Amino acid sequence: MGFIINGNTKVITLSAGTTAVSVRDLWSRWVDWFLTGDNGKYLPAFNYVGGDDIDPISGTIIPIYAFLMNGWKLKPQEANHTLTIIDGVLLVNGGGDPFNNTNGSYVVRINYQQPVQAISFSTGGSISSITEQDKLDIADKVWIKTLP
Repeated sequence: MGFIINGNTKVITLSAGTTAVSVRDLWSRWVDWFLTGDNGKYLPAFNYVGGDDIDPISGTIIPIYAFLMNGWKLKPQEANHTLTIIDGVLLVNGGGDPFNNTNGSYVVRINYQQPVQAISFSTGGSISSITEQDKLDIADKVWIKTLP
């Protein structure tokens, strides 16, 4: 698997024959590139969370979530293929598609092999704001509801 990183266009192009991308490897190769020569003059391509060990002995880790930012994108190789994304979660900071289209009229399918993960969300409310009377009212409504 190979990457061609262009700071001027903010595109990381996958080299010919690349049909699988490890998110961890992508991050590492970008860091290597960023630290080489004067590449640090370009805006960062990634931010990430995770990647920490849960149990080093058993080899379990928190999945890495890599967020493309500052307009950076990935571009698949110029060929019909299925591109598999493994070893982490690849996202765009703020949402969107992390991939540019190929130049040619190739069909590229993206297969995300996401690690097992836990995602939660906030509704802005709190269960503690429900009073005891509210709970009793809800329970009464559940008990008197007839099913068809």
